[in-house]
Amino acid sequence: MTRIIVCLLFLSISQITVALTLNGIASYQQLRKEYYIAALYLSQSNDDPQSILQNQDRKRMALRVTAKRWSPRRWSLQWQNDIAINNVFSSDPDYTQGLLRFTGFLRDNLSKGDEVIIDYLPAEGTRISINNVTVVKTSTAQLFDALLNAWIGQVPPSREFKNNILSLSDDHKQLLDRYNSLSYSGDRTAMVNSWIAAEKETAAAFQKEQQLKRARALAAKKAEEEAKQKAQQKQARASKPTKPPSKKVIRKPVKKQKIVSTTTPSKEKKSKAQIKAEQDYYLALYRWELRRAIHQAVEYPAWARQFGQKGLVTVNFTVNRQAEIKKLDAQDQGASDLLVNELKRATTEVVPFLLPPDALEGKQWDISISYRFDPNSDDQPYVAKPSLPESLQSDKKLSSSQYKKVLGSYLGTVRAIIEEGIEYPEWSKRLNQKGKVVFEITINQDGIITETKAIESSRHEALNQAVLDAINIAQPLPIIPIELGINQTSIRIEHAFK
Repeated sequence: MTRIIVCLLFLSISQITVALTLNGIASYQQLRKEYYIAALYLSQSNDDPQSILQNQDRKRMALRVTAKRWSPRRWSLQWQNDIAINNVFSSDPDYTQGLLRFTGFLRDNLSKGDEVIIDYLPAEGTRISINNVTVVKTSTAQLFDALLNAWIGQVPPSREFKNNILSLSDDHKQLLDRYNSLSYSGDRTAMVNSWIAAEKETAAAFQKEQQLKRARALAAKKAEEEAKQKAQQKQARASKPTKPPSKKVIRKPVKKQKIVSTTTPSKEKKSKAQIKAEQDYYLALYRWELRRAIHQAVEYPAWARQFGQKGLVTVNFTVNRQAEIKKLDAQDQGASDLLVNELKRATTEVVPFLLPPDALEGKQWDISISYRFDPNSDDQPYVAKPSLPESLQSDKKLSSSQYKKVLGSYLGTVRAIIEEGIEYPEWSKRLNQKGKVVFEITINQDGIITETKAIESSRHEALNQAVLDAINIAQPLPIIPIELGINQTSIRIEHAFK
């Protein structure tokens, strides 16, 4: 009876394998280097991407490595980029966990002959193996579809690749012969098994370490609570409540405005050294303004943050007097295409709205902007505003009315920027929560908020947080006008939710 069941099982598996036919085969290349030959197997031939994705029959993506060396880093970046540009971001934990494991599984280089099989099995879900060792399993088709989209989506590796995967071309026999000639040895299977064994050892060690940490934390917490109880018995009950920590705010770009330097050169005759110092100042000021605005416009790509991608990206470009960009290129220093493209996008969006100072001589200038991407922090290294050279400093002071007018205009601009970012929380609106919120903020010369103080709070914490979020998102604010001659100023932000 057991032998019959085994035979039937064998026949069943064989029938499933035979049922799949080669739909297409293609060569995956980047920068003229071939990494693997890809093959797509379906239950019946199909050249329509949408129909293939919707089909619930068994499907298989197979790839055999042709490169002598395919490093874990290059594997990860290639797949992550291809996945991100062809799929809508999803925070589904099972799906993203599968993607993270697939793109980050390698512990050593893949080499010529290694085989990766990505199967969709209707009764099981997605199963991925490397050299016949299962490394990823999920219960749905979502992971398979995301990986297949990297081949046949809107932005495939190339038009030729997509066409060849969707239907067999005239020269597919030659590529198929190369594909069939590739194979891996038992040592390569053992290598993948060793990765899994090492993973299990690491996980066990980590779990043991976490248990020790939890035990220490519980002991420390217990001791702290005992000490706290003793202290509370000795203290008066009238203690001030502590302010709850504010939520992490995701930066988003504020409405962009054209910025033109208001500093005008003196008409007095100046030395060559003074003129050079002034020109250096105007160029440094322009670069500083560009850096501030571009950093503010950068949005961490959701996929890049999900994949934990980070790194320093630098864009170099030439800009002319009309604020037109020429010769834009980037240095990634190990960062992914997602991060590089985001800094490029922010640059091309911001630069046309920032005109160079009228007093800056020349027709075009070279600019370099760097941005450090880190999933855990959006903070960037602080760069102080360029100091005004002595030849541009004036001994003349503004009259009282002029001072009030310039300061009033500046504070009005700041207030308008923050007000624009205040959003009435949807649930607060539905619950008819109302109230007035007042904060006082202190702004330094560079437009950075150095202090935020609650003056009047609503009894609804969501309303208070909405105003605080708008204040944080607005940074950096416009710089304090030089003619005011002050290092900082304060302003009250009042908002009534009605």
